Amino acid sequence: MQFPTAGGPFFRRVRMWHAVAASLVVVAVVAFLVLRPSDGARAVPNSPCRAFDSAREAAPATPDLDGDGFADLVHEMSETEDFDLFVAPGSAHGPDPDRTTVFAHDDLGVPDDVQTGDDLFQPTVADLDEDGHTDLVVSGAAQILWGGPAGPRVGGAHGRVPLPGSGYHTAPVAGDFDGDGHTDLAVFRASNETQELVVLKGPFKRSGAPASTVEIPSPVHEGATPVLVSGAANDDRATDLALYDSPWDPPLLFTCGARTASGLSKEPERLPEGENVVFGDFDGDGRQDIAIGRSFVDSDDEVDTPHRRGQVSVRYGKEPGKWVTLDGGDYEEGFGTSLAVGDFNGDGCDDLAVQLTRKKEAGDARIEVLRGGSEYGLGSKPWRSTERYVPGEGGSEGGMLFAVHDWDGDGRAELALFSEDNWRITDGTGHDETSFPVTPSAGPKDQGS
Repeated sequence: MQFPTAGGPFFRRVRMWHAVAASLVVVAVVAFLVLRPSDGARAVPNSPCRAFDSAREAAPATPDLDGDGFADLVHEMSETEDFDLFVAPGSAHGPDPDRTTVFAHDDLGVPDDVQTGDDLFQPTVADLDEDGHTDLVVSGAAQILWGGPAGPRVGGAHGRVPLPGSGYHTAPVAGDFDGDGHTDLAVFRASNETQELVVLKGPFKRSGAPASTVEIPSPVHEGATPVLVSGAANDDRATDLALYDSPWDPPLLFTCGARTASGLSKEPERLPEGENVVFGDFDGDGRQDIAIGRSFVDSDDEVDTPHRRGQVSVRYGKEPGKWVTLDGGDYEEGFGTSLAVGDFNGDGCDDLAVQLTRKKEAGDARIEVLRGGSEYGLGSKPWRSTERYVPGEGGSEGGMLFAVHDWDGDGRAELALFSEDNWRITDGTGHDETSFPVTPSAGPKDQGS
């Protein structure tokens, strides 16, 4: 199958690809990762890996907006001053572009002074009002599209989270940060006057108002605009919060459920240097693990990449004081540029999708998937990975790693890759792939089986 080649520059870098310049030195156990192509993703019968509920409780909600059991492909983007929200519902064949719903700027009720440029973002998915239906929180305006039995609808009910002040660039992230059973939101504020971390406590009213708001002085250097990601870093009920991709600072981890007004620990833990952070259960023991990618590729393509391999550092829940570092890819290939977690072979252990990109503004990205295992997690022997890219007429035709979900409901995760004009949904085997335009009006879909 041939996929159309996107024209123009690869894709303006998403803010989360800015490089981290930090000075933290970490003592790690180093294991060299030998990348060998493996068979395609497949279910593993009688696997010792087990998907424990305790490890999944604090994971971000799956974007199944209509409750049909299939993850939906949801993104917001724009090529004008305004932006649109796109929802392609999932199906047994993956996201169905023919049934895409488009929420225009006016449909969302977002103020005219809120703009997002042409970057691609994922809205936040959560049940904020606790009515049993999934809601969407969109853009730096924190606009809420309230869910229903069929998901959020054009012309349906919406609200807005009242964020204090200004200086918000992305939607808040969701999690139960104080462990009280209600979903909260967290967002970073970076204005000319103020930098702070804002936590909005649930439950939320239909107007969008939280139960309370807590403002915390910024834990990062002035001028930084870190990405926030929520997940479980320990075995308690609370969702933990990581900040990364902040110049001059290493990634930071707030363990939550603390006896503070926000629920966040008083001081964050400094993690090993890197440009992204993800949570997963890579050894299937029911305890959450942490992975950090460090590609050594600068966010400025004019800066030469050091002659070395990229790496992923992993801390397993069973050994919280120990970091294992996996080197991957070729020299200067940018292994670790972006990470995503999913169970690609259905064995109950999370796997790790790792993007390699020599230059972050260039269209040379490809994906490696490192298999989790029950004994040593991502370090399980034989160390193997599965390449995810499609060779095109002009060389490999990669795409930016956007999200990982079970888009077709078969119990195994697939990748959603984004190039400038097209989506590609793939499990990497060549037998389960779909390609279609990013916007419904861009042309007919091209689907394989």
